[in-house]
Amino acid sequence: MKFIKTPVTGMQDFLPADMTLRRHVLGLIRDTYLSCGFHEIETPVVEHIENLTGKMGGENEKLIFKVLKRGAELERGLKTGELADSGLRYDLTLPLSRYYANNRNDLPSPFKALQIGNVFRADRPQKGRFRQFTQCDIDIIGDESNLAEIELISATTQALVRIFSEAGISGFTVHINDRRILKAMAIAAGFSEEQLPDVYVTLDKLDKIGETA
Repeated sequence: MKFIKTPVTGMQDFLPADMTLRRHVLGLIRDTYLSCGFHEIETPVVEHIENLTGKMGGENEKLIFKVLKRGAELERGLKTGELADSGLRYDLTLPLSRYYANNRNDLPSPFKALQIGNVFRADRPQKGRFRQFTQCDIDIIGDESNLAEIELISATTQALVRIFSEAGISGFTVHINDRRILKAMAIAAGFSEEQLPDVYVTLDKLDKIGETA
């Protein structure tokens, strides 16, 4: 049997040295988040197609690696045009939502969740982007206060400090993206409510057009 020697486009092999480094870095991340009170969970890489397509729609549906029905179900699907009954997850947010809805009575409140796992996206790979990659998510469910956001930022900062210190990097900057803060700053600078959309667009393109454009 003749094998094609390269992985599927957008996916990659890892040599032993690469895996050693990946395991070490992921271990630092995991240990830090666990020490901050997050609970690690695991969800399947395959989700019901209804969950993946139910609410997001649009461009997100193009990201789904769909899994065909099997046997008699596939034969019936060929007649109805509904060929897939499941798909590979394209992020960790939707699986967390399903997980929490199904298990909330057995979980603490607020629930501090940690997930580390592979996700899959069926888009056309570009430089530095892959169809399969590892995502790490932390979420706090059941606490809508700003303290939850601060806790997420603090935990992530601690993880980065551990990683960067081993790499000899002594400092970094955390950028916070919050429309409420941006709106307050724009109004304080003298812009009206009607001008805010133009302000947002200009700031979004600032790195491309420059300050004097």
